[in-house]
Amino acid sequence: MAEIPSLDELIRRSWVISLPLRMEFRGLAAREVMLFDGTTGAAEWAPFIEYPDTHAAIWLAAALEQGFDHSVRDFPFSQDALPVNATFPALQPDHIAAWWKNFPGVKSAKVKVAEAGHSLKDDIARVAELRRTVGSAVTIRLDANTRWTVDQAEKALEELSVFDIDYIEQPVTRVSELAELRVRLHGTGIRLAADESIRHSGALDDIISLGASDIAVVKVSPLGGIRKTLALARHAHRAGMQVVFSSALETSVGLSWGARAAAMFRSETGALADAGLGTAAFLAHDVTEHPLEIIDGTIPVSEPILDESVVRDSVVSPERTAWWHARLARCLPLALEIMRANHA
Repeated sequence: MAEIPSLDELIRRSWVISLPLRMEFRGLAAREVMLFDGTTGAAEWAPFIEYPDTHAAIWLAAALEQGFDHSVRDFPFSQDALPVNATFPALQPDHIAAWWKNFPGVKSAKVKVAEAGHSLKDDIARVAELRRTVGSAVTIRLDANTRWTVDQAEKALEELSVFDIDYIEQPVTRVSELAELRVRLHGTGIRLAADESIRHSGALDDIISLGASDIAVVKVSPLGGIRKTLALARHAHRAGMQVVFSSALETSVGLSWGARAAAMFRSETGALADAGLGTAAFLAHDVTEHPLEIIDGTIPVSEPILDESVVRDSVVSPERTAWWHARLARCLPLALEIMRANHA
């Protein structure tokens, strides 16, 4: 395993920054993350503020792998372009068309449903407007983030199916519920995708054995690194599942590692579903010299080089920096254990 610097050295190599969002997402108006100037390149630690240390430590393992593990140089950047989907928050219908313009040339769009404070009627209006805006040739994906029961999901998807839905991402919480819902949805043409079940429960084997999902959604940072992510992606692929590489509202530093993993997977398997890696569109400005902007429906696969002027201008207050330093101190021992397990 890589030799990871001490806590003091990690702090010396880090910045805590905040980047304003062009569109509110997950209730956030800005994205706060810690960046590292690693011995092998730039790295990003971006667990959401509310996440417990046990989850944040998994993200830290990914950041330490990115910035300090020389063995990941065996996972080359390909210089390819990757197809991505558009990502829509739970917008009011009259905001759909304007946001769509931020994703030129994409062939698929994912939209949030089942958000707190929104009814099924709201979801139907949003998806209807999205379909009207993007036309019939663009694939629509939904993401419910575990907020439905099986009965609620069945009812909602029955009504939403008129908009030609490709798949619904994590509509329910438990793997057993996914399996039951998949049976109920048979014949509708709507597929199921597992995200949180894979990340938070480590339940890919259960998903496969129960036939609970058609698609595995994998994210490099929340899964603990590119090595772990590719292992899960390969396992799902061998089991006959489609794999979708996605992200968690990272900067172009974190997104570049998702793109790197997706490009490697495509080179191994010969195919790749549109990735959820186009979310740099949410950032009012980014921290790399060449942000992963969407061109003709794709993003580049390139190594992230920090734009130091942007980084310096985005540093948060001493109080917020101290909060992240304390979080780093708590999570570092847990992250090192995770890294050792990933190398085992």
